[in-house]
Amino acid sequence: MKTMAGAYLDHLLECPFCGTIRLQIPADAQPSTPIRCADCGQNLGTWDDLQTDFESQGGNDGIFRLDKGRILKLD
Repeated sequence: MKTMAGAYLDHLLECPFCGTIRLQIPADAQPSTPIRCADCGQNLGTWDDLQTDFESQGGNDGIFRLDKGRILKLD
């Protein structure tokens, strides 16, 4: 399978324990709210840390959009 550079998010958004990008984000998340991996439950950082990391990887101007705690791949 051939992939384009930048087609995958990494850094804080990818769980270093299980390798997935599935975040457990409370509906009322504040900047200091701890965010966990939805698959293995490990702590990934604060909501502010993860949003900052997402933005540093292109944010909503890249190939992904963060909307209400969901990461969507843009076509």
